[in-house]
Amino acid sequence: MKRAILLMQGLFFLLLRLSAQVEMKQLIIGAGGIYGNPADHVTITGFDPATSAYSSIGEVMRESIQDIFIHEGFIFVAAEDSIVKFDLETKQKVASVYESNLSRLLCHDGILYVSRRSDISGPPADGIYLKSFSMQNLQLLSQTEGISSDAAGICIIADTVYVAVPGDWQATEGKLAVTGMNLSLVREMNFGTGAAGIYDLYADGLMLFSVNKSPYLSTTGSVTAYHTETMEWSTTVYNHAFGKGVGKDGNILYLIINNGIGSIDLSSLNILEASIVPDPGSAGFIYIADAVYDHVSQLFYVTVTDYFSMGEGKIFDLSGNETGAFEADISAEAIEIEYVLNPATRERNKSWELSVWPVPFRDNLFWQSIRNIQAIAVFDRTGREVARQPGMAHEGSLDLSWLMPGFYVVHFQIDGFIKQVKVVKR
Repeated sequence: MKRAILLMQGLFFLLLRLSAQVEMKQLIIGAGGIYGNPADHVTITGFDPATSAYSSIGEVMRESIQDIFIHEGFIFVAAEDSIVKFDLETKQKVASVYESNLSRLLCHDGILYVSRRSDISGPPADGIYLKSFSMQNLQLLSQTEGISSDAAGICIIADTVYVAVPGDWQATEGKLAVTGMNLSLVREMNFGTGAAGIYDLYADGLMLFSVNKSPYLSTTGSVTAYHTETMEWSTTVYNHAFGKGVGKDGNILYLIINNGIGSIDLSSLNILEASIVPDPGSAGFIYIADAVYDHVSQLFYVTVTDYFSMGEGKIFDLSGNETGAFEADISAEAIEIEYVLNPATRERNKSWELSVWPVPFRDNLFWQSIRNIQAIAVFDRTGREVARQPGMAHEGSLDLSWLMPGFYVVHFQIDGFIKQVKVVKR
């Protein structure tokens, strides 16, 4: 009997996953244009895969783009020496600030974190490699003194900020800077030569994994696993050239391997597939500019370019089959997905008088209801309960920053009934 119940629960959660309550609204494409051409500016475009429609979101009068980050209907753009905020609904620029040597962006709890690196003019003149700004108006809030060199990916676990420190192009070691939420430096850890090229960071509970890009002409790449409580770490080196990270779904990490896209099982740190998406033509100087993994449809959105004459977008499934295409300009080096609740879920939540946001979420999940909530439970896609919080009021939040990215089902106990909401953690 117990086995039958467990089987029914597994089927139930499989059906929940198939009828996902979130959907992809659009792919945001940030293109830098022809490399070295000051007249070819950064463009931000939206692509709706359901209708194949395109919309122009805005332009930044700069020659290159480093990163974009979407948060609750707004997009933050790092373009050379400008941080710009656009409203995705109105397509209006709502804030901007001058800041040189931009690298990567991360939004968290009303704060925009920005890492910095050397550019053609050298390192930042002020020697600061991590700053934070107000997400509302891009006013400078704080900065970190003491990070030794170029910084890249940013990750927040609990009340600690972690920043990859690959250094400049001559660096031979990979480091990790650790700061408080006020950006005061706690320590900078040296992971050694095996972690050279440390770049993207991914949280998995108390574990932090870094994708270490292969140095120039190197044929090996690596992943470093760091335990945030014990501060123990280990680096696994692979006989493959690595690029940037693409995304993470549960224990599976997707990343650029040998100029294509492959995967690593983070539980064993073994390569699952060295080539899911093939090399687009690096022998002819055509490379993947950027790639993102869509957790809902389980597809890869990939931009390829030669940085001076062509750019295009391709869509692949998990078997590596090319299933579609989209327009992408030259040097489309920053792409991201905007998710929303689908219409049926919005109406259902309205009838329940329950609101849950943001969609997707990274750290805290917020809710509000005019009815009393007795308890909240969170289940992963296998049906395993991963979090529970009893005795809720009419509104509040749940810190789920420690969860792995992916799909979750949240059970809200309201007046003796269970209301289920499907959410995505990025």
